[in-house]
Amino acid sequence: MKIAVLIRVYDRIEDLKYNLQIISDTWKENDYYIIVVSNGRSNGFEVLPESLPFIDKFIVLEQNAGHRKGNSQLLMEGIKAIPADCAFTLILEADTWMYGDTIISKYTSLLKNSKAVWASADWYDKYYALATDFAIVKTDYIRLNPGIFDFELFPECHITNFLRDTNADFIWITENMPVHVPSYVNYKYPYVPNIKEGRFYVFPKSKTVTHHIEFLKGGMYQKKGYFNIIANCDYFSNIKTGNKGWNRFKMRFWTGLTKLFIKRSWYSKKTYKDIEE
Repeated sequence: MKIAVLIRVYDRIEDLKYNLQIISDTWKENDYYIIVVSNGRSNGFEVLPESLPFIDKFIVLEQNAGHRKGNSQLLMEGIKAIPADCAFTLILEADTWMYGDTIISKYTSLLKNSKAVWASADWYDKYYALATDFAIVKTDYIRLNPGIFDFELFPECHITNFLRDTNADFIWITENMPVHVPSYVNYKYPYVPNIKEGRFYVFPKSKTVTHHIEFLKGGMYQKKGYFNIIANCDYFSNIKTGNKGWNRFKMRFWTGLTKLFIKRSWYSKKTYKDIEE
């Protein structure tokens, strides 16, 4: 199956370099058409030359729409380059690394055999919201409904609101959940490097890491170590990692433990967030 991979990048140029290498080395179950859209060059963030051979279509936007609209800008431009023969499109953040593509094959198959058009993680407990750092979408739906990526605030909520308004359904990628600890957890928690954000960055079930390296004391070195752990191999051979099995167990334990924490969804239904643009 041919799948378009739409990667957007602003300043995470080094992340992109390693992500493209990982895709080339470990995504073997499908045929991928790699689209990279960048809007950081005007601010000094140029995609590295060594990344270019891994890219099928490279789009550079000279004008950056800014922090709130920039993500939307990248997606809106990128969807114009999706080949006609790609039934599915994976939208991917440059800093979201996944070892192997079994998850992609699983959820494209589920989407193919259902009325749902979108698959990604459940982002918030209170609101209907779908993750946009890793999401698989039926390409025909995007072509007919490009407004799904025309957002400014709360993109995860905009996505679900748009799906609701177009009578479209979605599937949760459970291997990338939970994404957050409950908001009342305001103290240090394992594998949540920025407690103010309250977000996990390791997902051992899908073999994915999504760290912002500025949240890690070891920066890129530590992120590579986490990736070796979830991949269960020395993909980055120059990085020393301890007992991978024990470390994966700890990741699963601490993320799984949050399922026992009291959540809003236990006593009230999710709602659709009103977004004031």
